[in-house]
Amino acid sequence: MKITIRFILLIFCLINTTLFAQTQSVGYIDRGDSIRFVFGDEETIIVGKTKINLSSRRGDIKQVNIAGEFNDWNNKNDHFELSKINDRQYAITLSKNVLGKKGEIKQFKFVLNHTYWIEPPDYAVNKITGKDGNTNLFIKL
Repeated sequence: MKITIRFILLIFCLINTTLFAQTQSVGYIDRGDSIRFVFGDEETIIVGKTKINLSSRRGDIKQVNIAGEFNDWNNKNDHFELSKINDRQYAITLSKNVLGKKGEIKQFKFVLNHTYWIEPPDYAVNKITGKDGNTNLFIKL
């Protein structure tokens, strides 16, 4: 009897963990009046159609920027460069006023070394396909 209950609880936990992992917003934390963009927690990333093991390539990252509708998709704008905060993560906090008006939805992507545009992960609930056919992350201001 104990084994059956434990097994059922284990299955329940696995299902909930899987559902949660597949339904999370990616790339930012809403802090009320500001947005904190965060990159680097992922083990793998997709550039174009190529899957890359980020764990073994972290040393290749020299710079992380965000490019989006709020900066005319400029992947070289220094005002949108993330700072390295530890061995894995890069982050920047920006006022929502800089990004747009309250209630607007703005699309964005992370860009590595001014060159490599990172595709949203499959589990991101905040991804959208733009007018140009590209899939991007988005924030609601």
